[in-house]
Amino acid sequence: MRTDDNAARMAIRVTSAPVRSRQRQAHQRVRREILLAAAGVFARHGYAAATLADLAEAAGYAPPSLYRYFRSKEEIFSSLLQLLKQELFATFELPVDRARPLPARLEALLRAQIEMVRARRDIFAVLMATLPAGEPGREPLADLRAGRAFYEASLAAWLRRHAARRELRCSYQLAARALSGISQAFHSCHARGADQIPAAEEARLVVDLALRGVQAAVPS
Repeated sequence: MRTDDNAARMAIRVTSAPVRSRQRQAHQRVRREILLAAAGVFARHGYAAATLADLAEAAGYAPPSLYRYFRSKEEIFSSLLQLLKQELFATFELPVDRARPLPARLEALLRAQIEMVRARRDIFAVLMATLPAGEPGREPLADLRAGRAFYEASLAAWLRRHAARRELRCSYQLAARALSGISQAFHSCHARGADQIPAAEEARLVVDLALRGVQAAVPS
């Protein structure tokens, strides 16, 4: 009898594991949908003016239901930043063909990032505005500066993995700083809804500006 009881309990555990996995996946899917809807609300109204009721309505939920997924507006905003960070980090993990010349390798990376930025324009629009101050004494743009530092550090690490030292005329860190500065200048335009050129063309332009500068070739 005890053996039968043990077998029954084991069967319940085996059966419930896939159920819990599906529940977690569904929970994460809803959280993501809420975050993407919230990005549009923050972009239209600003962080300070947006309310939980606004965020719930945009996501198609009643305000009390929102608390099943997020405890506060602050948590929604911080989760948005984390989502952006994860998606940006994923671009640095894409396969790289080392047989291609450095400009082509960089263009492939930046094109993926440009497409991601354009797809997440609402989130970037919020970042370009004044961010919530959070704790007393915290500077309003601390998160934005942290994001820039994260991008520059990730780009420097990518260059160390995928570019030979002889391919650069300066250190990996300085090369990453130049590329990130030019890239972010273009990204800020996307957040403001400025005219866009094709992602591949923009990637080529950013790489060319970073590697060769803005001066036209001087006739000999």
